[in-house]
Amino acid sequence: MSVKVKNKKGTGNNNAPSGYSSWKDFWEKKTGKKFGICGAISCCSLAEHGGHVYKVSKTAKEYIIPLCAECNNPNNTDEYEVVESWLQEVNEK
Repeated sequence: MSVKVKNKKGTGNNNAPSGYSSWKDFWEKKTGKKFGICGAISCCSLAEHGGHVYKVSKTAKEYIIPLCAECNNPNNTDEYEVVESWLQEVNEK
């Protein structure tokens, strides 16, 4: 199942939680998957970043998803679809 997301602004200097070397490391360890292609369904580029996004319909929660440099660009204000199961909540308890 897919869901529409947008990039969360102002997260470029946010460090990964304690115990993780990067947002990529956080996502891979939490999901048990490895980075591959960009998480944006319409993109076929390789994922380079753990991108901070939020669901368009619910802006309160922040998620990490593998994104290419173009999709993770802070100037990208477009909505795009991602596979919902790829989203990893940042503040998961």
